[in-house]
Amino acid sequence: MKSHHRPSAKSKGFTLIEVMVVIALIGIIATMVQFTFSGKRPEDTLKEVSFRFVGIFESAANYGLLNNVELGLFVKDNTYQFFGYDGVKWSEIPEQTWLSVQELPEGVELTLALDDLPIDEPLLFDSSVFTEQSNEYLSFDDIEAKKEQKIIPQVYILSGGDITPFSLTFHFSEQASLYDDLSDLAYRVTGIYATPLTIEGPVLDDE
Repeated sequence: MKSHHRPSAKSKGFTLIEVMVVIALIGIIATMVQFTFSGKRPEDTLKEVSFRFVGIFESAANYGLLNNVELGLFVKDNTYQFFGYDGVKWSEIPEQTWLSVQELPEGVELTLALDDLPIDEPLLFDSSVFTEQSNEYLSFDDIEAKKEQKIIPQVYILSGGDITPFSLTFHFSEQASLYDDLSDLAYRVTGIYATPLTIEGPVLDDE
């Protein structure tokens, strides 16, 4: 007599905790990704940093979706970082070091564009919800400290999975192009309302 074993209900699908662990691992791996290329061409450096950014950004979007948290991308100089919104202010996300400051290699710069994108729809939400906070009942010192610590991300990743449109271009600085003409090399990462992001390069066609 043959015995048939039915799979238990526990073996079907994945639990939310398991999925969250996978997302966290993806984020950690994304920060450690190193692309291997034959040779050390300048365009390979731009390709590496742009693909690395895409990996972290899309992992951050999944993290926000699973944890029901609003995230923001903050770009400054040659660095970028992700912050979480707690209903009052933007701050670093505890124990998620893969979302902390990411610094670009020497000679590589980034340019963020929020305008001139092919967008026919209105903004996803009123950004004043995040940026306007009442100073009522605060002392003068508290208000000044608040201004100094205020962080306003340029790109928002909503907990529902939507993102505000943006375009981020990775290119070489003028100083890096001093001896070699690298001005034509660039990788552009674009996000229109949702992931996945798109990547263009190493030579951009802006015509």
